Amino acid sequence: MRKQWHRISILSMTVALLVGLAVLRPQAVTNDRLAQEKLARDYIQAMELVRENYIREVDYETLTTAAISGMLRVLDPHSNFYDRKAFEEMRQEQRSQYFGIGASIQSRHRGVYIMETFKDTPAARAGLRYGDQIVKVDGESSESWDSDKVRDNLRGELGTEVNVTVLREGVAQPITVTLERAAVDLPSISSHYILKPGTGYIALSRGFHSTTSDELTNAINNLKEQGMNQLVLDLRGNPGGFLDQAIRVSDKFLQRGQVVVSVRNREGKASDKDWTAESGSPENFPVVVLIDDGSASASEIVAGAIQDHDRGLIVGEPSFGKGLVQTIYPLSGGTGLTLTTARYFTPSGRLIQRDYSSGSIYEYHFRRTANGDVKPEDKTKNQMRRTDLGRVVYGGGGIEPDVKVEPVLIKNEQGAIWTTGLFLFVRKLMAGEVVSAPSFKRNGIEFDHQPQLNEFVVNDEILKAYRAFMEQFIAQNQDYGLTMKMVDDHLGWSRRKIREEVLLAAYGADTQRRMIADEDVQLQKALAEMNNSAQLAEKARRLSKSSKK
Repeated sequence: MRKQWHRISILSMTVALLVGLAVLRPQAVTNDRLAQEKLARDYIQAMELVRENYIREVDYETLTTAAISGMLRVLDPHSNFYDRKAFEEMRQEQRSQYFGIGASIQSRHRGVYIMETFKDTPAARAGLRYGDQIVKVDGESSESWDSDKVRDNLRGELGTEVNVTVLREGVAQPITVTLERAAVDLPSISSHYILKPGTGYIALSRGFHSTTSDELTNAINNLKEQGMNQLVLDLRGNPGGFLDQAIRVSDKFLQRGQVVVSVRNREGKASDKDWTAESGSPENFPVVVLIDDGSASASEIVAGAIQDHDRGLIVGEPSFGKGLVQTIYPLSGGTGLTLTTARYFTPSGRLIQRDYSSGSIYEYHFRRTANGDVKPEDKTKNQMRRTDLGRVVYGGGGIEPDVKVEPVLIKNEQGAIWTTGLFLFVRKLMAGEVVSAPSFKRNGIEFDHQPQLNEFVVNDEILKAYRAFMEQFIAQNQDYGLTMKMVDDHLGWSRRKIREEVLLAAYGADTQRRMIADEDVQLQKALAEMNNSAQLAEKARRLSKSSKK
């Protein structure tokens, strides 16, 4: 009887689902009721066969979730289904916050460690710090968990408690703290400051959320008060977000009436739209935009609009190439999905969406050609467009920068050293356990630190202690395959990397990046191109004025 009730219940749910799919994909599901019922029967039969014969028990919810996810996956890489928890987390991040303890965690040497705590959060108030290894969450051992599982267990409902046990360098016994989950701010702009006299820097790196435009306005006003007259806008690693926020950000730099982006829906839909800048008083200072292969979607809308209108130069690497627009649909039970409902085009008419016809999510996200997805021989006249000043630009594989600058990449050997022995050495440094560097000891992050010259210099004595530590580490961890020759080959790099890690532990990621800006080759190139960017924008302004006469 119970099994029959389950069959009736799941049949009703499936019929409702298939009727819904008829709205989402009319070409796949006709309006003919008989066809709908046949699909429902086929679905139920397949589900029951799996339920009764699969090697382990599988519940209805798991199978239905997989069915919806599989359906969306065959459409494109950006249409996705979210269970209740994932959907709520996505919504929270769009509101520029999440509920948790307020710490950044990473997998390092045989465990998950706290890398940074954030100001005014439960983790910071409890005294958690860089290098604390999380070994238990709510009394359950987490030593075999990856960082994603640890994160999921640290996040939860607002106001609920979580017990966290950590191992700390220099402390014999585990430390357990009870934290009350709080709303942790996750602003779009991670940092802004005066890079050098007159030059402002804004890192818009965490996505385009509901607060992005207001955050940018506040950052610009603050920098102008400090004497900013030119700007580096850093969009590297920004995965995108709300379309309206990308439009509002672009609006701050473009002249009224200039097209920001064109949205085109499925043929037959009447909601196509060209979005134009509406600001009567845009910012006219020179601007250079930084992008890389992690800049996607809304980031590419901003970069594409600035490039196509010759408002400034784009520096860095080819962007990701996401020209699809998703609409968010809440579903019953707190679940939801994102469905691709339109394409967007830059002002010159470029569709910059990467090819995803292979159907492989891995290929789409991780395998890139050296110059993006558009090879020189594939740049046909159909893909070629021109900016307002007649410069040639191309679609089909992201935004290509005007000035291409490859980043300094971490070699495999360097990465293996960094995340194992070097990391453990820095833990000792910050715990005051390296005899040659007692002044490095810190009990947590100093928030709002103002950088000073020659802080945390890694001298030869510290490097000598590091090398001795690595000898012992390699002897005790032979499974990593590290050798002292590898360590010696990368001693110069290790000196810089130790300082970077120390700055992270002492001051947090934002201040760390500010203090090592001179090592950022893409940022330094952006500074070098500022005059050229200003000249380009001035030519575009003159052209715009003359065309209006």
